[in-house]
This record gives sequence, C-alpha cells and structure tokens, in this order.
Amino acid sequence: MLYFAVMNDCIAIFGAVKEEIAGIKQAMNISDHVRLGKTSAWPGKWGKQNIVLVRSGVGRLRAEDATVQIINRFQPGILISTGYAGAVQPELNVGDLVIADTILEKKEGGKYFPDADWLNCARGISCPDGVKTVVGGLLTVDTVIHDSATKQKLGENHGVQAVEMETSAIAKVAEEKGLPLLSVRVISDRLDQELLDSSSFLGSDGEISTLKAGWHVLTHPGSIKNALSLRTQTQFATKVMTSFFADLLR
Repeated sequence: MLYFAVMNDCIAIFGAVKEEIAGIKQAMNISDHVRLGKTSAWPGKWGKQNIVLVRSGVGRLRAEDATVQIINRFQPGILISTGYAGAVQPELNVGDLVIADTILEKKEGGKYFPDADWLNCARGISCPDGVKTVVGGLLTVDTVIHDSATKQKLGENHGVQAVEMETSAIAKVAEEKGLPLLSVRVISDRLDQELLDSSSFLGSDGEISTLKAGWHVLTHPGSIKNALSLRTQTQFATKVMTSFFADLLR
C-alpha cells in the first residue's frame, strides 16, 4: 500500500511487550537479534520492506530509551508505534484499530502529531469484517488504567479514543530528530471492561514479571476468568494488527 519512498529504506516498528509484536515477528524474515541495553531489536524484511522490529518494554522511559537506541543504531526513516490500547469511548470494541491523528501526554501535557502522508496511507487500509478503524486522539498515561470509571473520565476530559503507555515518548524523540511518526493501536479492552490491577507485577524497569502475574492469578481465583478473557482478546487483537500492517507495508 506504500505509495511514497521511505527515507533510508528502513521502518522501525515499536511494541512494548512480546505479545504485541508476536504476529509481525512471525511474518518477518529476521536476519539478526540485537540487544541495545534493555531493548531488543530484530532487523529483517517483511515482504520487500526493510524492517527493524523493536520490543521496548512498558512505559514512557523505556520507550524513549529504545527509540534513541534504535535511531542511533539503524537510522530508520519512519517510526511506527503500535500495540494494545484501552478503549475510552463506548463505541470501540476489541480488535478495533485507532489511528492517532493527535498524541497527548497526560503527565507533562505534550501534544504531538503523526506524519500526514503516513496518516493518509493508514486511513486507506481496509479492516476485516466486524472490525472498524477510528482516526482520533491517543492519550499516553503512566499506569495501566484498569477500571471503567477512570477510562470513561479520561475519554471525556481529553477527548481521545484510547489510552496506552508509550507513544508520546516515541513521538517526542521523533519530533526532536525530525523523523516521521505513525501510531496505530488495537483495542484490547473495552470501556466497560474491568482489568486486573497489574501495577503489582509491573517492574520499574518496564518489564512484566510473569512469575508475579501468575502468582497473583493463583492467589486471586476470581481473577482467572478475567485473565483468560483478556488473553483471548489480546490474541485476536494481535491478529488484526498484524493483518493491518501486512497491507500497509506491502
């Protein structure tokens, strides 16, 4: 679907955790695995495109560090932020795609915008039946928003479609370096869906402790159904997102 040249012929795609990038990683022809501090990167090809796929870790600090490291090592021509997001508007369902036309930073009040050409290109991608694409605002927050009331309040106060935890940091570095940015997020949880409070098993280094998460589920039997539902939802969301990028980058 690309109709314009990519400067430096390399596209950097950022996801926070392995589940978010699993579909893209499987579809790529990977040439190497590079460790840059706490950042993992997989350069290779997806179709005819040169790609570097990045797992940054969760949160703005990890995302900012990963972005700087990737730019210094690979000199990409475009930065793409992707992954899961929580819906803060009632019309959004699991698997729906949010293409950000505005990226807001809740804590520091920053405001960023995607590259116009890439935004228009993303808008032209068709979605599978039952899934819709919404172009609108994205809000970067510092904690997982696990309760419906808070999600609804954020949607009302900031006029955005979804919340996540990394994009504003990537956008800030992109602006500083004069690089184009695109952010496409897939909804993993609806506005009315309560999530596990994952703050207890998310480390300060931006890594999720699977041991702590598993122990939490085992010691809170009532959370098992919620955890299984979210796992099914994120697996579906990953498939939708992978399909979208396959069309965008062909």
